[in-house]
Order: sequence, then structure tokens, then C-alpha cells
Amino acid sequence: MVAPRFVIFGGGCYGSFYARQLIRAADAGVGVGEIIVVDHNESPPATSLVSPLLRFVADDWDSFCDAYFDTVTDDSLDQIVPPPFTPHLALRWLLRRLPKDRPDLTWELEPLRRMPGTPYQNQSAAGPMTLSHADWICPVHCVEPDTCPATRGRRYWDLANTVRLWADALVGAGQEISQTHLFQCLHYTHGVGTYPAARVAAARNAMAAAKSQPGIATRFLVGTVSRFHGAIHLLKAVAGTDTV
Repeated sequence: MVAPRFVIFGGGCYGSFYARQLIRAADAGVGVGEIIVVDHNESPPATSLVSPLLRFVADDWDSFCDAYFDTVTDDSLDQIVPPPFTPHLALRWLLRRLPKDRPDLTWELEPLRRMPGTPYQNQSAAGPMTLSHADWICPVHCVEPDTCPATRGRRYWDLANTVRLWADALVGAGQEISQTHLFQCLHYTHGVGTYPAARVAAARNAMAAAKSQPGIATRFLVGTVSRFHGAIHLLKAVAGTDTV
């Protein structure tokens, strides 16, 4: 069986933690293939780690994504380990890639007209919405177990389900969603959260293949989420003059 490859963005304190935990997982018999750590510095703190599984790439994250995601297929086993406070890397790549795939369309972010109703929700002026089912501060490395460490009660919520229900509700606000693509970061092993790179490839293929009509906006809800938290973006693609 082929072990998945892991791509960690950032070689600082968080990236070092994730790389160290994946090395420990491999030592414990968990299937871990190559561990790629991407950082713009030549020698980030993570380079102090020693393992034959580790490979360091000195590059800007967006530049790396441009080269990397172009090669990812929808059957890839790769796992993405996103940085805790910059989860939008896949979305930023899609915004750069889709205009090349579909130059006949104009692609842009659009603010959402209806809030999801989660305990925390914030619509930025630029378009993205951040939301959370928690109204407390969660530990950065929480694995989001069924019993919530903060409430001591059973976790009955899952943000991916919340977003899908919200997508249906957006129709009433005049923002019908053609496709929803969520890159859900879930606990993989040893305290490391990941999402499959294949989902990004599948999102690109589906969005690039979407049918469009001149002057009519086609909307896509795209986000990176965990079970608690998320950053959601509404992408609008228009052929011709948008009258919506």
C-alpha cells in the first residue's frame, strides 16, 4: 500500500509541530510517506528535525501552490496540512487558476448576503466570511473530538453540514449556489489535521466545467473548514455583462 505524502505550509512553530508529529506517527507504524515542508526561509526552525521522510522547499506559498496543484489529480493520496491562521491557500490558487482554465469568464469574490447564524460570524469587506460554532477560544491543536474539551458535552455540530444547509438558504437571498466545495481539515493522526489535495483538484475540474449563460452569474461556495471553524468565500463567474 502506498503511503500518502504530506504537504506542510510553514516551517515555524506550527509546521515544526506537525512535521515532528508525523515523524512520530511513522515511527509508530502509521502510513506516512514523504513530508514536504514549504517555507519562504532557507532555514526555518523545522530544519532542525532529522528524518529521511522530510524534504524542505524554500518557496513562497502561492508560488509553490501554482506549481504543485497543477500536478495534483483527483485520485491523489496527498494530504494538505494547512497553516492554522492562513487557511485560504487553495482558494487563492483557484482564483489564479480558473481564469486560465476559463478565460471566457470573469471570476471574482462576492460578499455573502445572508449570515449563517453561527455563534461567531464575520463578513469582511473583501468578500470572505469567517465563522465558528465556538464562542470561546479553542486550542490551536485541538483534534475536535466528539466530546468537546471546552463544553464537556457532546459535539453535535459539524461546520461542513452547517455550510451546506446555509448554501440552500442563500437562494432566498438571491445568491443561488451552483456548486459547493469544502476542504475540511480533520484529524488525521497524532494531532495533525489535514484535507485531501484531491479535493482541490476535483473542485478545479468541476468549476472549470460549469456551464454559464451570458449575463448570468454562476456562483460557487468554496471554503476551508474544520468541524468548528471556517473561512468561506463566494466566487462569482460571469460570461458577458452581469445583470444579477
